[in-house]
Amino acid sequence: MSDTPKSELTQEILTENVWKLLWRLSMPAIIGMSINGINAFVDGLYVGQFLGQEALAAVSLAFPLMMVTNGISAMIGVGSSSLLSIAIGAGNLDTQRKIFGTMTALSLITSVVLSILGIIFAPQLIGFLGGTGEILALGVTYYRIMMIGAFFRIFAVAANTLIRAEGKIKEAMVFSIIAAVLNIILNPIFIYYLDGGIAGAAWATVVAMIIFTLMGIWYFWAGKANYPVSLRTYSLSRDLLKPILSVGVSAMMLQLMFFVQQVIVFRLLAQYGDDWDIAFMGSSYRVLLLILFPSFGFAQALQPVVGINFGARQYDRVRSSFTSFGLGATGLMTIVWVFIMWEPAVCLSWMMPDATFTSKDLWDFRMMMLTLPTFPIFFMTTTMFQAIGNARIAGFLIVARELLLFVPIVFILPLFYGVSGIYYTGVPVNCIVLVIMFISLNRQFRRLRQPAYQ
Repeated sequence: MSDTPKSELTQEILTENVWKLLWRLSMPAIIGMSINGINAFVDGLYVGQFLGQEALAAVSLAFPLMMVTNGISAMIGVGSSSLLSIAIGAGNLDTQRKIFGTMTALSLITSVVLSILGIIFAPQLIGFLGGTGEILALGVTYYRIMMIGAFFRIFAVAANTLIRAEGKIKEAMVFSIIAAVLNIILNPIFIYYLDGGIAGAAWATVVAMIIFTLMGIWYFWAGKANYPVSLRTYSLSRDLLKPILSVGVSAMMLQLMFFVQQVIVFRLLAQYGDDWDIAFMGSSYRVLLLILFPSFGFAQALQPVVGINFGARQYDRVRSSFTSFGLGATGLMTIVWVFIMWEPAVCLSWMMPDATFTSKDLWDFRMMMLTLPTFPIFFMTTTMFQAIGNARIAGFLIVARELLLFVPIVFILPLFYGVSGIYYTGVPVNCIVLVIMFISLNRQFRRLRQPAYQ
């Protein structure tokens, strides 16, 4: 461990009571991620309220494609933040100086490629997901505009992740909330008052991401970071690129596997159902994400705590932090889950105000939410493995859940239960993954107690 002086915040992460850290770091992260969840939920709400079911179906089809953009931002952000947290804990100043420039260069290169491909192939992509006629046209319009702003989304999210990596959860939260609230305000203005329709919904998000980007740039250029940052060099540092990508790819895989999952789900909905089923599934997913965002907040707060303590070789503190944050996230999720299972129509009616939900619709939704309390442990587990640089296990857990288990089961169950079988898939998948996670965690914690790690 280096003798390089550490900031007061770093010292607190290394020494303060874990439950105090849980409260102090998790609360702003939960608030910020909850606002982001409300933001994503409100996007669909405005489209459904102002533009109707076809527009909502179009946005629902474009939504999985945005997971690719989110995946790239996660790859860059999580990979960079993992490397930064460990470097702060170990006192590695060279890595601290170069991380921002490398993150910026990666964001620019990947976003340019993604934007070009997305704009050119938008009709084929939306059509492949099941879009036809008016839904296809609306989906292409929405997605192309979102691709114009791809750089701002990728850079803003990655930069915000770097801010969280040093433990400044509150500052990251403020920037996220400003961007989210701005998007919520601009949506009705662009959609309704400026008569922008579905294009207005997309432009509202792009403008909010531009402001988000500017806030991230200001943070680093104003010298707000507690670690040394080089603002003169913007290139792909070879010694940083490999560890960033090795860890970041596991985070990207979560988004990309979700994309693959969504492609399959909407293709199956087109096969077994109709436009109503597409719109209902899109609404269900947005409710699901709204509920999950607080768990993402716990995971965001856990990352710097685990990464910095791992870099400082305080392995017992890594384990106790994981346990405390996992219990807190699961407890909160369970409280929300009880309400959702008791009154599912309440949240669904916000997205589809004119819809009449059948008992089958509500049953399917409840089955989709049945294993929701297991999600926080999944997020905590993958976050911990990413934070300590163990990309192999993190990637395996993600691929196992989203691809190896989900894909075969989601094809089999609709053969017996029709559309409802798609909603049932998460139950066996999440139960199996829970067992795999506990085995992986037990092995990792035993390994950290071995002499080679001490």
